[in-house]
Amino acid sequence: MFTILLLLAGLFFILIIDDKPSVQRQVVVTPEHIERAKKTFDQYRQQAKQKLLSTIKIQPEDIDIATNYLAKHFINGDAHISMSQQQANIQASLPLPLPSQVRKGYINFEATIIETDALPQLQSVRIGHIPIPDFISQFLVTQSIQWLQNQPKYRNGIEAIKFVQIAPDALNVLYQWQGKFSLKIDNHFPVLSKSEQEKVYRYHLLLTQNHPKQTNQTLSQILQPLMQMAAYYSADNLAQKENRAAILAATLYIVGLPLKYLIPDADDWSRPYNQPVTLDGRQDFAQHFIVSAAITAYADTALSDAIGLYKEIEDKRSGSGFSFNDIAADRAGTRFGERATASQNEAIRLQQLIAQGLDDRDLMPPWTDLPEHLSKSEFRQHYGNFDTPAYHQLMKKIEWRVEALPFLH
Repeated sequence: MFTILLLLAGLFFILIIDDKPSVQRQVVVTPEHIERAKKTFDQYRQQAKQKLLSTIKIQPEDIDIATNYLAKHFINGDAHISMSQQQANIQASLPLPLPSQVRKGYINFEATIIETDALPQLQSVRIGHIPIPDFISQFLVTQSIQWLQNQPKYRNGIEAIKFVQIAPDALNVLYQWQGKFSLKIDNHFPVLSKSEQEKVYRYHLLLTQNHPKQTNQTLSQILQPLMQMAAYYSADNLAQKENRAAILAATLYIVGLPLKYLIPDADDWSRPYNQPVTLDGRQDFAQHFIVSAAITAYADTALSDAIGLYKEIEDKRSGSGFSFNDIAADRAGTRFGERATASQNEAIRLQQLIAQGLDDRDLMPPWTDLPEHLSKSEFRQHYGNFDTPAYHQLMKKIEWRVEALPFLH
């Protein structure tokens, strides 16, 4: 009996593996997507606080891009969602981590999400060449929802959703928040795992002890001892994770955000003296650089680039103006975060390079000739929009300068 079950399991595994992915896409996140996500979140937050019966409208493009981004980020796969009247079709491909001498393999998934009087249901699920009966997929979805409802940290969110309407032009979610609404992070829902918190605490403590009150610090001075500590602990841990924790600790320190927003126990931690940290003489450069590095280390380059450009667009609208030198700091930080977490070897190489000693000009590309504080009208006069030869030419110049930085070689 056991042998038969083993053979059936092997046959199932063979049938669900394909030679080619059914979905192959690039991750594309633009400032417009970030802006729409922010507006949707702000709308949801205000209405949830008032406990109103409300509807959030989400564009199909945003759902598709978010799904593909999450698939790429969490499972290194690709995904696509298309919406029609009362249903949506989802396709996804996951590459299998097979040995190099074995042929490439992919698990392709396809399903239809159907609008119902309650929450949507799955049907027509197919994994590879195997169709999954509807009663099995629907049973699994029902059990998953019940499990979430039994978890205190998810219950309010699940129960708030009253109806989901699927249409070609939008996903409309009718909801009403009943419980106490709070964005405060508590001990039941930490953003970071306990092991990650312990790592961040090490680097936070280093910043607290090594940097007493003084008039000014540079980013290179901050990073050097952090990377030295990261190199020490990477002997027994993944260097990428050590670098991520060090970058996050530096980000909170430089931006001046309370640690309790990310780590519930941080109220009991010692607190560093708030003092300015500069990069090549500018405090804003240090913040741009380290925030972009952190976003990339914990997400990826596409998201970091989009958020950085979105901020500059907001600055152009609100008064401080669009600054290409801020973009240069964003791109340098993005490449730093990318290199810090690319692989074990790359992470260790960066640790060693920073630990040996670099100055700020090794982190920030030349910027004094780059336009800054451009108003909306000035930007339009000189560069038109974000898809003109003049804009792309200047962005290429920035990219060349960033790629010439020592930590990338």
